[in-house]
Amino acid sequence: MRGSSRGGANNAVKGGKTSSKDRKLALQQDVDRLKKKLKREENIHRALERAFNRPLGALPRLPPYLPPYTLGLLAEVAVLEEEIVRLEEQVVHFRQDLYQEAVYMSSSKMKLEQSARVNNASPNSSPKLGKLKSLSQTMDDAATSETRPTTTLPKDRHGKENQSCTNSFKSNKQSTCKGQTTKSPIKKLPIDNKSLQKRRDPPKKQQELRLKDQPIAEVRNLRENPQGDESPNIISENILKCLSSIILRMSAAKNLDSTADVPPLRTPKSKNCVEGIEFWDPYSICLEFGKRDIGPYKQLRSIETKSFDPKRTAKSLFLLHRLKLLLRKLACVNIENLNHQEKLAFWINIYNSCMMNAYIENGIPESPEMVAALMQKATINVGGHLLSATTIEHCILRLPYHWKFTLSKGGKNHETYGLELSEPLVTFALSCGTWSSPAVRIYTASQVENELEMAKREYLQAAVGISISKFLIPKLLDWYLLDFAKDLESLLDWICLQLPSDVGKEAIKFLEKRKTGPLSQFVHIMPYEFNFRYLLCT
Repeated sequence: MRGSSRGGANNAVKGGKTSSKDRKLALQQDVDRLKKKLKREENIHRALERAFNRPLGALPRLPPYLPPYTLGLLAEVAVLEEEIVRLEEQVVHFRQDLYQEAVYMSSSKMKLEQSARVNNASPNSSPKLGKLKSLSQTMDDAATSETRPTTTLPKDRHGKENQSCTNSFKSNKQSTCKGQTTKSPIKKLPIDNKSLQKRRDPPKKQQELRLKDQPIAEVRNLRENPQGDESPNIISENILKCLSSIILRMSAAKNLDSTADVPPLRTPKSKNCVEGIEFWDPYSICLEFGKRDIGPYKQLRSIETKSFDPKRTAKSLFLLHRLKLLLRKLACVNIENLNHQEKLAFWINIYNSCMMNAYIENGIPESPEMVAALMQKATINVGGHLLSATTIEHCILRLPYHWKFTLSKGGKNHETYGLELSEPLVTFALSCGTWSSPAVRIYTASQVENELEMAKREYLQAAVGISISKFLIPKLLDWYLLDFAKDLESLLDWICLQLPSDVGKEAIKFLEKRKTGPLSQFVHIMPYEFNFRYLLCT
């Protein structure tokens, strides 16, 4: 009995050891199977990463061990990506064609106006004719421009228009240097001291002195503290403020009989003003659609060709020196850690600064073709990278899908410079210095979204016209229609919602009455004007 019990116990122990070995072996097999599965999943993950991060235009290299449905999905994604890029490139080309069409139409309109003025002018009619070109020179220029075809502007090559801009800038610098060594003829003119005293009271003198002394103190502070505030947004804001001050000082009145050092806020009467209206009408809306409130745009400072002179640098030497210091800081700035709002405000300020600096360096282009060429020529150094105004607008702020594939360092540069999301409202913030551009203002990182919303509403209030039989919208909205609506009808509805309540109600009533008729009968597009002008918030 005892022997049989001992034998049963031994068998039980042996059976337990066998079962534990079996369990261990089964667990080991499960581990091996899971390891193989993990390895297969890792291979699939790497294959998917290669497929989605492949260079644009290259076929995805897909391993054969991927599941059939995964292979099919990846192939469809690759085809869709190629189609999206192709369509976006077509959109860019179409916008370039529309822009070139606007350039051509504006240039033709300018030539017709010049020829009409020359034909209607008599030799002894007006002293202003002395500022115009001679008849033979005008006709020669018109003949030359008519025989030269309008061509698209290359991205990495400067054409004849750029050379003429550069030549004019060189001559401007030479004449500026000469002008600084001569005395101003204003001092030699007989001036009535009593009238001068009436025109310039002591408080106004003190205000002008403060305006002159403030930038000098800022330059002195920069010298004492060269590091300053290294925040990229603060640097961009200071650059745009400095350039705006330079533009204002270069826009003093050219009339030698005038003793004012600072140009008036607005002209009492001009082609953009309606008789009886006591405010500035930048886009001539009230001239055609009657008197109405155009919002804060009536208080903007207008800098136009007739008042702007890049040779007038005597009052801006301290600001030009400060600008050099700020541009050096910008060339060393690091924007890698900026969030979306900070990048958005930064790049808007940098674009406007880039264009404004180009006008100061190169002078005012004489034709729409030269304006388009200047946009390619205008460059600025940001963190060691030389970027053009066109690149900043279309490859950073408007963020095309294929932007990450066009950079030399791929997605890393896109992550550093690009925005997280596309922002259509930059249309109302970017000014290329033309008559149809929106106003220039300083954008801050903390309030950029509210500031863009305000810029949109103020621009639409000043640039949209409504009458009994016409609904006028600016060319900018026609170019970027798909950024705000799916078609023209929905764009008009969107515009009505952005206008002030009284104007918006008027626009809604107008659209309700015109529901039955085609939109082309009453919707008009304001042509894009390339004449030089800056609208500044002072």
